[in-house]
Amino acid sequence: MAENHCEDKGRISLNIGDAVGPDHFDDTDRSEAVSAGVQLVNALRKFDVDLDGIGVSQVCHTCTIVEDPYLVSLGNLRPAEAVELAKRIDAYAAEFQRMSKEAKSLSQPKPKEAESGNFDPAD
Repeated sequence: MAENHCEDKGRISLNIGDAVGPDHFDDTDRSEAVSAGVQLVNALRKFDVDLDGIGVSQVCHTCTIVEDPYLVSLGNLRPAEAVELAKRIDAYAAEFQRMSKEAKSLSQPKPKEAESGNFDPAD
């Protein structure tokens, strides 16, 4: 077995003569981070929020204490862009709260029904 020294990754053991396939280059950790980023982008788009600078970056373990191999970076926003995105999200949240209150009020018995005992919550 030979050893290869890589400056930023330490020692890597190589088995001489062993063939590798395409899966040798797979990076499951990166794939998981990309999948998480895709989920976030799709969820935010439902609220009309599009982050152009979102991406996945490998963590430098010599520079930070973050233990994850990759991070989903949301990118950089100008203050005006951040305010605009916050307004969009707030508008959806306000509409959701309004609809939730309306749904609750529709499911409550009317005062006369509740007094007469004609209200069946199972209906």
